[in-house]
Amino acid sequence: MNSYKCVNCGVAASALYKTYGPSVLKLTKCESCKGVIDKYIEYDPVIVMIDLVLMSKEAQRHIIYNTEFKSYWKLFIILIMLETYGVWRNDSLFNIAINTVCNIKNNSTINSTYISLPINISVPEPWMSDCKGWAYEEKESLDLFIWEKDFYIQFLSIFTGIIVFITIVHLLMKLFKKFCFQNEVSLARVLKSFSLANMSLLFTLPMLVWGNSDTPPVTRLLHYLMVFVYSFIFFYNTFRVLYESPKIVTAIVLTISYCIKYLTTFHMTPFIRKITR
Repeated sequence: MNSYKCVNCGVAASALYKTYGPSVLKLTKCESCKGVIDKYIEYDPVIVMIDLVLMSKEAQRHIIYNTEFKSYWKLFIILIMLETYGVWRNDSLFNIAINTVCNIKNNSTINSTYISLPINISVPEPWMSDCKGWAYEEKESLDLFIWEKDFYIQFLSIFTGIIVFITIVHLLMKLFKKFCFQNEVSLARVLKSFSLANMSLLFTLPMLVWGNSDTPPVTRLLHYLMVFVYSFIFFYNTFRVLYESPKIVTAIVLTISYCIKYLTTFHMTPFIRKITR
């Protein structure tokens, strides 16, 4: 079975190398592009990681198709917890958007994640209750149990948004597949690809670790915007490698999925807080 893929052109391959003895092996060449199917077999993992950070499609194909990558679910959970921590601490691009649009002003937002806009933006009337649900009590006045409980609420909310994101991407890609491309993708490989692309969240750590109350909201906004743009491009490249889809289709699907993910998270957090009181 052609379970591997050439990292250069993406053509399916039956083997990555041939063994001629206990310590002798020869890398297989691709019948389509005539290059080595997977040069990363002989590379140090550090080099592979550097190429991944640089969004090399060859390195992405190597991880997605030509390695087992069994611990993707651990990476999946760790990155969800990292995203949850940023939202729970009220220190993320998502919080800046909500606090600014919903006009949430309190001790934890006014100096860090609230930005005054030159124009007045109002949310739809049915969403006003959810805006009030995000304007939670000050964490400084809560005991440790309620503070911890709010973290778990945010985790469930973020997790739901991510599941919706993955589901929408997969369903839309399967829909477009009938018209634009023919690559069949398993759900397990989608989860692996998501975990790989979501590593871009690690670039939020500098602000989460070294940012403090004296850091202006605009500085936070610029940092998180750059991380979001990098993350969007990373997901774009990864899903193009995974689904072998056209550029415009990938961009549209990714944009729709991001919007639905954040809308889901926005509505889920107040809902879970309400039912767990």
